[in-house]
This record gives sequence, structure tokens and C-alpha cells, in this order.
Amino acid sequence: MRIDASNSSLAQILQDVATATGANVEGFDADQRVFGAYGPGTARDVLSQLLQGSGYNVVMIGEQGQGTPREIVLTLRHAGTATAAVNPAPARDEDSDTDEQPQPSQPPIRPGIVPGRPPLSPQQTQQQMMQRRPQPGQPTSNPQN
Repeated sequence: MRIDASNSSLAQILQDVATATGANVEGFDADQRVFGAYGPGTARDVLSQLLQGSGYNVVMIGEQGQGTPREIVLTLRHAGTATAAVNPAPARDEDSDTDEQPQPSQPPIRPGIVPGRPPLSPQQTQQQMMQRRPQPGQPTSNPQN
């Protein structure tokens, strides 16, 4: 499959793909203009290229043969949706003989945040930081000595 788009309607492209392949397209909501050449490749790969960056989450279900999905389900991405995991698990070597369990990551330490207590206001945080700062003329402790 190959798609050549020069200021083309995404809705029209998806309709043409559905007609040509027999795939059912669901969830398409807002049309947009498309520019570029996608493919050649399997329908699944070309559609992935086409819809990348479109603002849609894409799920392709089933296979009709030669990489053609039976169904294409689209949902709009929301602006606040994260696209990457915050703490992705490290890749594991499947041939590894060790059975180490992943250790839970510790949350970052932020001033004024104490587990089990309500957070401090910005003024309270500033007061605490000022109290910890050595005053001029006061000796500073050096934990390395």
C-alpha cells in the first residue's frame, strides 16, 4: 500500500483505505489536512505512518492477510495525556539467570513535603530554608571532618 497526500483530507484517505481494504474505521472525529508520501508497505505500517502525529490514539484489530487490519479504532488524544512512562521498567535479558525483582523507586524529595503530613505553604517552606541557612559569623558544620 502507498498513500500520496498533497493537502488531502484525512477523512477521505481513511474512507478510501476502508473501501480498498475492507477495513472498518471507527472513532474518527475531526478532519485534518494531510501532506506527505506514506509507504510502500503493508497497510498496517502505512496507516501507522499516516496517523502518527495526527492527535489520535490508534488500535488496529485483527488481520485480513498481508498486514491489512480488519478494524481501525481511533480515539482523540487529550492534551494532558502522557505518552511515555515516568519510570519505565528496565529491559530484561530473557536469557539472564538472575531473578531480581525490580525495586520500587523512591519519590523525589521536595522541600516542605513530608509523607503523612499536609504540604507546607510556600511561606512556610521559605521560613524553613532560611532557618537551615547558616547566619554570617556562625560556624558551619562540616560532616566530612
